[in-house]
Amino acid sequence: MDNQIKPPAFLNVEAKKKFQTIYAALNADNKWRDGDEIALSALCASYQHWVEAEKAIKKNGDLCFTTDTGYRQQIPEISIANNAMKNMLSFIKEFALTPRERTKLKEMILKEDNNADDEMEDMIQK
Repeated sequence: MDNQIKPPAFLNVEAKKKFQTIYAALNADNKWRDGDEIALSALCASYQHWVEAEKAIKKNGDLCFTTDTGYRQQIPEISIANNAMKNMLSFIKEFALTPRERTKLKEMILKEDNNADDEMEDMIQK
């Protein structure tokens, strides 16, 4: 890869590795387009937030805390982890990084190829 895209500086080491891995895979498959670094950066930032929140949840040991008024509330890291996961999944779908999305993409490509053949057949028959 002579024109390597670098991950943004705000990502931690683990998220930068994910960025480079995903970029390399997309680039190798000729699926990388100009501007994709923005969405990939957002995906990796969401990944970073999710991992950090999950580590904080594990470290906390309790999913709730007691407020000054005596109510039990969910720790904020749970919401952070859930939101980061939702964001990640939406970006993962955009890049067709799940098995289901790759299957759908493959089916779309095959369908497009078949439609082109049908059009060609119609032209030949006329």
